[in-house]
Amino acid sequence: MTGRKRKKEVTRPPEQFLELSEVLDYVGQVIARGVPGAVWVRAEVASLTDRRHLYLDLVQLGEDGEVARCRATVWARDRSLLEAKFRKATGGGFSAGQKLLLFCTPEFHPQYGFSLHILDTAPEFTLGDAALRLDAMRETLVREGVYGQNRLLPAPQDFARLAVIAPQEAAGLGDFRREVDVLEAAGIVQIRYLEATFQGAAASASLGRAVAQARALHEHAPLDALVVIRGGGAVSDLAWLNDLDLARALATFPVPVITGLGHARDDTLPDEVAHSRTDTPSKAAALIVGTVLGAASQAQEDVRTIRAHGARALVDADARALWARDRIRTAAERLLDAARADVDSLMRQALGLTPERTLARGYALVRGRDGEVVTRAAHVQPGERLILEFSDGQVAVGVDA
Repeated sequence: MTGRKRKKEVTRPPEQFLELSEVLDYVGQVIARGVPGAVWVRAEVASLTDRRHLYLDLVQLGEDGEVARCRATVWARDRSLLEAKFRKATGGGFSAGQKLLLFCTPEFHPQYGFSLHILDTAPEFTLGDAALRLDAMRETLVREGVYGQNRLLPAPQDFARLAVIAPQEAAGLGDFRREVDVLEAAGIVQIRYLEATFQGAAASASLGRAVAQARALHEHAPLDALVVIRGGGAVSDLAWLNDLDLARALATFPVPVITGLGHARDDTLPDEVAHSRTDTPSKAAALIVGTVLGAASQAQEDVRTIRAHGARALVDADARALWARDRIRTAAERLLDAARADVDSLMRQALGLTPERTLARGYALVRGRDGEVVTRAAHVQPGERLILEFSDGQVAVGVDA
């Protein structure tokens, strides 16, 4: 090799080459030979487009962190039977976030690229995966010690302030309000309605914000309960409610949580952690109305009981007053009799102390020259003449100096 620069070589066009269409045809043939017939494929639905045909974007995260992705199609001619089978087993159709086991043929089209043609599905795989995820969330809540926390709260004996989380303009919300609006109109119950999304990728964050708003309301002025209602919709839409953060927020809510999510057969994780689970929004409303009426009936009974006790207390008080008056009158009469006896005794003593009676007992009265009774020696002057009065007469005596 010399220090001179090598002359740039010019790439000459090959004498033989392939057209793009030929390359794509070749790729299609390779795929067809490499994967003959249909195979079972496990993947997760990232998104779904519903037109005449059903288009699915499938993804799977590999162990190396790489994401495998491709399109899959359910053609219109196969769609009705396939969806009917899946809906019968799961209660709903295909949706984003589901894990599916699909029986499909790999296909490569020169214009549209690689895709999977879905021929069949195994719904039990989807159900099993959902059950496993639900079990994992349940175990997490149990391990944290919050799974049954809300159910341990005492049941409300009455309702005065409520927060209600529901989708905007949902049919179930209308059913709920038909029952409770009369209580609110009468000023018996105050209700704050909080809007939230109950399905789709935004459900978790939306419901979380609504629960946080309800908690703030409770901190400002205590609530009696938090009501979460949905009503209507496909059973498969319930899967969006099986969210760990939402379940934790409801399980740790400071007042009883009442759910009415619209399905009697299928429970969700919010149903499991709630204090009271009802099938529908109407039944949730009935629980509230029944409790309020029960409290009112008990209040009326309490009033009757209080009045009865009050009446008996008045009767008893009257009886005690009469008895007390009798006791007082008897005591007064006794005191009066004693006083009379004392007066009589004093009168007798007074009568016994007249001058005549005193003289008769051997005493004498001393009078001065003016006839006044002398009671002290200091009142007598030397040489004064005194008169001694006895019961049988008088004697005059002189006082020596």
